Amino acid sequence: MDNSILERVTEDLLSIPPVIFRIVRNKFVRAALTDIGVDITPHHFEIIRLLMEEGTMHVAEIGQRLEIARAQMTQLIEKLVDLGIVERQPDNNDRRITNISLTQQGISLLEEHKHIVEEAIREIMSFLSDGELAELSDSLRKLWSILGKLE
Repeated sequence: MDNSILERVTEDLLSIPPVIFRIVRNKFVRAALTDIGVDITPHHFEIIRLLMEEGTMHVAEIGQRLEIARAQMTQLIEKLVDLGIVERQPDNNDRRITNISLTQQGISLLEEHKHIVEEAIREIMSFLSDGELAELSDSLRKLWSILGKLE
């Protein structure tokens, strides 16, 4: 195995995700959040999306998965509860634990938001040439395939 290639891949894997995350959060999600008429932040959206994917989760588990501090999680969840997007539920096995789940309003918001984000992505990506779009698509599919082997 060529160690120089391994070193380059290691550096790329550590440097590229934060850039992708910032672009997605700042360009796509923020643009779409302004269009849905609900005062939520990208962190709120990440919580909603995670709950949609995983179902009911404990507050600490959400914070851990999204790398959000516990003190900040409390404020974020409180806002989502106030907006009727999520609800608190006591854990059946341990009353000290509070689980969070999406309400029907939260599910509807996420579905609506998905279409708005997709449209924002299409609009922003429309500035790329057909060749650039094809290359990006191919690269993302290859990345997905290779990373799938590491799971």
